[in-house]
Amino acid sequence: MIPTTDHPRAREAGFSLLEGLIATAILVIGLLAVAQVLAMTVAQHEVGRSTAEATRLAQSKHEELVKLSFATDPAVQVSPPAPDPLTQDVANYFDLPADGVYTRRWRVEAGPTATTRVLTIRVEPTDMTRPLARPVDLTTVIRQW
Repeated sequence: MIPTTDHPRAREAGFSLLEGLIATAILVIGLLAVAQVLAMTVAQHEVGRSTAEATRLAQSKHEELVKLSFATDPAVQVSPPAPDPLTQDVANYFDLPADGVYTRRWRVEAGPTATTRVLTIRVEPTDMTRPLARPVDLTTVIRQW
């Protein structure tokens, strides 16, 4: 038996064009929201990776400087007050790690005792095409044994 247009079920057999458009719009909005969250996740992952790399480089420089003698090595002498070695490249207080993506700078200040120094290491990106990379500062007290 073929339903006619007068039959009540004939008009309820499928979706109307309006229902299909509304469903498609809801789907598109949902997919756009998921895409935006995905883009933010990728950006935050890049920030985390860059910060972890900069932290590793700061810790590596800390390990190098701790081994030096306060009496003979210029890299652990108290830094001059100007120019600030954390903001400018000052001889004996900066280097470029092998990766070339970051600059490491450090400032050495007199410590609370004669056998200690306050060491601040800043690792900054040198590549300005990495806008999400942030400087990392590590401040610690080192001791001469």
